[in-house]
Amino acid sequence: MKEDQLFCVAQKAFIWKGDSVLTLNDPIEGLDFPGGKVQLGETDFSEALKREVKEETGLDIEVGDPFHVWYAEFSPEHRNYPKKVFVVGFRCAYRGGEVRLSDEHDHFRWVNKDTYHEVNDRSNFFEALEKYFGDR
Repeated sequence: MKEDQLFCVAQKAFIWKGDSVLTLNDPIEGLDFPGGKVQLGETDFSEALKREVKEETGLDIEVGDPFHVWYAEFSPEHRNYPKKVFVVGFRCAYRGGEVRLSDEHDHFRWVNKDTYHEVNDRSNFFEALEKYFGDR
């Protein structure tokens, strides 16, 4: 039997506001969504995701159901290299606040069913966004 792979677990929030979802840009990796790795000692995953979203965007959210999972690795230039990540995407609802980005991202964009193709970077993150809008 092969040895088990060790992964970090990350949660990403697909924040729905009006008819749009929030996308972020990681200056090294490209398309991203608010959220991040579950930290040591965090066992309430909804609260962990709310914390990450608040830190990265300043927004308050309601965490809904997971809808997609994918695998990610970081490039050598990224601060999280060489971590391997199992990512879970959650449907989330906007509850308040104005977007104020942390230094992890350099810009954001709200995209809807008609415009989300404009952020296609051919990544697993875009595939998750495509699934999100395909299910709507």
